[in-house]
Amino acid sequence: MKVAVSARGSTPDSDIDERMGRTYWLMIYETKNNSWQAINNDSGRNALNGAGQHTANLLIDLGVEAVLTGEIGPRAFRLLNSAGIDVYLGAAGTVMDTLVSWHDGQLDKARAANNIGSPYCITGSGSVPKA
Repeated sequence: MKVAVSARGSTPDSDIDERMGRTYWLMIYETKNNSWQAINNDSGRNALNGAGQHTANLLIDLGVEAVLTGEIGPRAFRLLNSAGIDVYLGAAGTVMDTLVSWHDGQLDKARAANNIGSPYCITGSGSVPKA
C-alpha cells in the first residue's frame, strides 16, 4: 500500500506540511517493502490556481491509497475521494511521527474538506468567473 504524507522536506525526519495542495514535498511510503520516495511538488506549490487539484492528480497518478495531511480543500478532497483514496487529517510533527500515528489509528479519516480553498473550489469551477 502506498501512503503519501505532505512534508516540508524530502526525508522521513522532515516536518509535515499542513497544506496538501501547496506542500513542498510528498513523501510516499510503500508498506510492502518499507521504502520511501520523495516527490518534489514545485509545480503544485507554485500553481497560480488549482494547486490542490494538481497535487491530487499527481497522487492519483502515483497510485497512492491514503494521504496523511493537516488540511485539504474541497476540490482536492473530491478528486481523491472519487478515486478511492482515503484522506486522514491531524498530521503533526515529522513525516515519520505522522506515519506512526496513522498506523496506530490516531489520525481522523476525513469525511469532507477541512479548508475552504479558493472561492472557486466550492463550485468546482477551474476558472475565475468574469465580472
